[in-house]
Amino acid sequence: MGRTDSTGTGRSGQTPASPASAGPTSGTRAGRAGGRRGSGRRRRPSRLTAVLGVLLVLVVAGAAVVQFLTVSSVEVSGTVNQDPGEVRTASGVSEGDRMVTVDTGAAASSVSVLPWVKTVTVSRGWPTTVKITVTEHTPVGVLDDGGTPVVVDTDGVQFLRDVRPDGLTPMKVASSDDAAVRAAAAVLAALSPEVKGQVREISAPAADSVTLRFDGDREVFWGTADRAAEKAEATRVVLTRDGARWNVSNPALPSVRG
Repeated sequence: MGRTDSTGTGRSGQTPASPASAGPTSGTRAGRAGGRRGSGRRRRPSRLTAVLGVLLVLVVAGAAVVQFLTVSSVEVSGTVNQDPGEVRTASGVSEGDRMVTVDTGAAASSVSVLPWVKTVTVSRGWPTTVKITVTEHTPVGVLDDGGTPVVVDTDGVQFLRDVRPDGLTPMKVASSDDAAVRAAAAVLAALSPEVKGQVREISAPAADSVTLRFDGDREVFWGTADRAAEKAEATRVVLTRDGARWNVSNPALPSVRG
């Protein structure tokens, strides 16, 4: 008299379950596992969306804050002869201006017209500083323009009028002859401080006729400003020798002029 177990497990005399009947159970487990994996994949985009949302909020908040930042200071650097206060005034930038509306290009253009300013850059120093960096002209000589002194820099630029700073070499050259002014300036810029300090005057009736004059009626003819470094060294050497008039137009063969 046999009996069937309610658990579905076979006892002696019962027919074992076929592989086909076990299939659905296995498939169901796989389906559940797959469902769990699919659920995990569906949750990841939600996390990414949340992170992107936070970043977007931060960006928008930062942009809003920047809109209300104002200038607390205007820093000027690089000035030696030019008054920093005049630089600030010329820039047109004032404390309290909104940082985002500061026109750095217009400020630089306005500062560039000041006499000692050769180049200038204006930039924002976040969060509340505007920086103005100046490079000044380097003066080497002063020429006479119809009775008015004009200061000349190392590039031959005539940048300052009605002023005669101490220590600059007198330049006997026509202010209207730009080539001659540039040649004379290049010669002075090439000299060592020791030799330049001895120059009483430089003359340049033309760009290819530059002459240096020293105390004791000594002079050194350069001709052009070409090979300036070599001619500067030749000038230093001939000044240690006898002879009042020297020609270093060929610096490899300096000669005494008659």
